[in-house]
Amino acid sequence: MRHLFFVLINLFFLSNVASQNLQFYREDLTFEIKDNFFYVDGIYNFCNNGEKEIQQVLFYPFPVDSIYGVVDSINAFDVNAKTLNIITNIAEKGFYFKIKLQSYGIGKYKISYRQKLLKNKAEYILVTTRKWGKPLERAQFKLITPVGLKIISISYKPDSIKQLNNKMFYYWNKKDFMPDRNMLFYFNK
Repeated sequence: MRHLFFVLINLFFLSNVASQNLQFYREDLTFEIKDNFFYVDGIYNFCNNGEKEIQQVLFYPFPVDSIYGVVDSINAFDVNAKTLNIITNIAEKGFYFKIKLQSYGIGKYKISYRQKLLKNKAEYILVTTRKWGKPLERAQFKLITPVGLKIISISYKPDSIKQLNNKMFYYWNKKDFMPDRNMLFYFNK
């Protein structure tokens, strides 16, 4: 029993050391509001600042509220390793996915999902970035909407807006970004 206790303590210690070396440093995301759905598609970049390999399961949250419907079409894969399914568990409030980074390595993970919109609001959770204890070195966001959909309010002012054919494009380019609120889109059809 005493031996098991020391093994568990060592595993806990090694897990915490590995976690301290794991850094989430960049995200490049495309959002789209179309046909009463909110689409999220992006690349999430992590690095290992330590000399030991990191294998960890992370939680990816969804906004859960009475104005949002279910999330479906969830996909997650490791771009570098070309691992197609890294999802370990899906729950109502989000899903768990596994990452693996070699010592001093960099990993890119492509994640996408679709959420039903029951009202005229869409949301992407950004404030969980604070749990990493460091701002994102870089964050790039793009929102695509049909021309007929009028954006009333956005929680972060876009850096630029363009119209191309029948679509509107909103762009954000952030450096050293520590979000203080989620990305919220209010709109009228």
